[in-house]
Amino acid sequence: MSRARAERRGRIAEWQAMLFLMCKGYRILGHRLRTPYGEVDIAAWKNGVLVIVEVKARNTYEAGAFAVTPTAQQRIAHAATALAGSWRLTSAPVRFDLVVVGSGVLPRHERAAWFDEPRF
Repeated sequence: MSRARAERRGRIAEWQAMLFLMCKGYRILGHRLRTPYGEVDIAAWKNGVLVIVEVKARNTYEAGAFAVTPTAQQRIAHAATALAGSWRLTSAPVRFDLVVVGSGVLPRHERAAWFDEPRF
């Protein structure tokens, strides 16, 4: 798949994920959010929790889950901390979710797909 085609597939997957999450009651705070640590696909809010969502366009859920490596998880966690600080949400709990689009009729949403280890 060409880079341009993969980029387009990823953008479409992000929009599908946002619509799916909104149907589930999530308030979308932003998407494709750039920070000094990298980009956050989707930031959402539900029940007092800041939800950081990584979106993967893959043919199987497993392929999407394996694509979020520990290095990527750490980068996303740093980016989430930066976003929470800029939005004055540092005291809010943060959860990291994964949405895989393309592995079925509906996107697959994995709540708390990984946890950020506290840094001391």
